[in-house]
Amino acid sequence: MTTCKGVVKDNIVVLEDGAQLPDGAEVEVRLLKPSFQRDDVFAQVLANRITHYVGIDQIIEEDKQEREEHPDTWLKP
Repeated sequence: MTTCKGVVKDNIVVLEDGAQLPDGAEVEVRLLKPSFQRDDVFAQVLANRITHYVGIDQIIEEDKQEREEHPDTWLKP
């Protein structure tokens, strides 16, 4: 496996100098640094606050419904 680094510009990955990949090569792109700042995270949390009490019984019921609606995602080893 070859590892290359680059930077995204206009939604295109520009590889660092000297890095060469053959045309048609399959690649996987991973972010090395989080794409958000601390202040952005706090702003998002404050904008989506839970405004009402959520009890454990409600959490269990929602989990049960999700398991019933999507059993294939819970049965995989």
